[in-house]
Amino acid sequence: MASSQNNRIGVSLAVAGALCFSTKAVFVKLAYRLEVDTVTLLLLRMGLALPFYLITWWLSSRKGTVKQWGTPRSWLLLVISAVLGYYLSSLLDFAGLQYIDASLERLILFIYPSLVAIMAHFWIGTKVKGREWITIGISYLGLILLFGKQLATLTWTPGFWTGVVLVLGCAFTFALYLILSQQLIPVFGVMGFTSMSMIIACLSVIVHYGIQHGGSFHLQHYPWQVWAIALAMAFIATVIPSYLVNMAIARIGAAKAAIIASVGPLSTITLAHWLLGERLGLLQIVGGLCIVASITFLSWQSKKKPVYEKNPD
Repeated sequence: MASSQNNRIGVSLAVAGALCFSTKAVFVKLAYRLEVDTVTLLLLRMGLALPFYLITWWLSSRKGTVKQWGTPRSWLLLVISAVLGYYLSSLLDFAGLQYIDASLERLILFIYPSLVAIMAHFWIGTKVKGREWITIGISYLGLILLFGKQLATLTWTPGFWTGVVLVLGCAFTFALYLILSQQLIPVFGVMGFTSMSMIIACLSVIVHYGIQHGGSFHLQHYPWQVWAIALAMAFIATVIPSYLVNMAIARIGAAKAAIIASVGPLSTITLAHWLLGERLGLLQIVGGLCIVASITFLSWQSKKKPVYEKNPD
């Protein structure tokens, strides 16, 4: 009974986390309509999220729910994972959204489980079965179908492909982050790893902005709508899901959480249609379904044997 209840709670956490994460692309597109540049929007998102992570870290430390040990190598990997997962990955994603629709962004980004499988095979020596390589092929077939309508009417301007490459870069760096985080969560704990990695990521964005703008932070000229969107994105699409997803992984495992995360692209498509007026053609829908189906199958296969096995220590 306890195990069944724990599973239900984990599933609920994973669903909630995936739905929250899926709102990010829509928030970004809404903000871009107000002429906010990529780095500034990322600064507002992470800067407004930072106090929440600091407070959570402080409260968790007082309650003793944060592990504070680990080797120097573990701490180095923590910093690297933070920079990859929520600084560089976010920067690439935000930049890509200047060129492509939110729905396309989410569907391209969702090839990351396939990238994780490939990296795990060549990096940490985890054997990937033939069936799993087939699912990877299906996901890329889905990408071809996804771009079918655009390719038919494309003027081959550099902007479209720039957006595609940027979001693919986001997927790649996020896959690296997942491989590292799977090894680090047992070392630092869920609350500790999430809080510390996100604090590092937030500070990285702030430093980036400061260097780019000569140490000046002139943000007061932005209208309140920009601040409202940034605050909503910081809390709804950053803070809440970052904890929810890691808590879900702790209860039901990364594989099952990844399956449930497949609701993310569908959620983004729905939100983009309602809020942004974006439309998807039949080929795009079929391509998206191929990607989601391949990721779901790949994640289901990984339940039998986790792709991450090594401990950094």
